[in-house]
Amino acid sequence: MIKRKQQQILRTAEIMFNRFGVKKTAVDDIAHDARVAKATIYNYFGSKEGLLKALILEKIQQFDQKLQELLTANTQPIEKMKTLIREHIQLFINNPFIKDSSLHDEDFSEELNVSEQHILQKIISEASKAGLLHNANSQQIINAMQLFLKGIEATLKNSITYSLDSLESSIDFISNSIFKTNKINGGKTNA
Repeated sequence: MIKRKQQQILRTAEIMFNRFGVKKTAVDDIAHDARVAKATIYNYFGSKEGLLKALILEKIQQFDQKLQELLTANTQPIEKMKTLIREHIQLFINNPFIKDSSLHDEDFSEELNVSEQHILQKIISEASKAGLLHNANSQQIINAMQLFLKGIEATLKNSITYSLDSLESSIDFISNSIFKTNKINGGKTNA
């Protein structure tokens, strides 16, 4: 369990990284706003990069936990897939520091990829067992979905904006391309 002081430092760093960017936020500034000694930050996190990595790992754990909760609440694989895509988008929208140009992709991407791949495997396996997939190649679907999520990620990182309606329409299109929606809706096709 993370100590209260560590949480205080993480919350302060998150606010400052989101407001000023990773590069422009100094450890001195975080220490001042968190009301701790600079040495305390180095003691807990080793460096600014260590602090950033701890914050990123926390965000990924929160993302994974939220997805696990949401995925167990939904019954249909198509809704689980839509939830995964929406939560991926929200992760980047709600945490602007993740899009910071000074942040290296490897700082974040590998952990996120592993988490999402595990969840995708569960969704696709469930859909496959229920006969809900257009394509029987589960690994190909998982790979395609990861590429789709990376595309969304790159779009958000480059501050290209889309309307929520456009994003929802794209999410529906991708999901309907993977899943047999007529079986999901009891034989009725979506119009």
